[in-house]
Amino acid sequence: MQPPADKMAKGVGVVMAIDKTAGTITLDHDAIPEAGWPAMTMGFRAAPALLDGVAVGDKVAFDLKLHDGSGEVTAIAKR
Repeated sequence: MQPPADKMAKGVGVVMAIDKTAGTITLDHDAIPEAGWPAMTMGFRAAPALLDGVAVGDKVAFDLKLHDGSGEVTAIAKR
């Protein structure tokens, strides 16, 4: 039996913190219905190269790969 496939989701929010060394970004995001998450501030894994184009305070749109109740940012762009 195969594990369930990862789901994809889209979100919008504001960058609150970036840690390129750890490969994480903290976003204050709107509700993400695909994940069943209300609006909140939370940290996500992200490839350090994705973090080069954004800064704390930027309004962004982002794509997430959802797995086991957490998410990884797979794309991010300023709005």
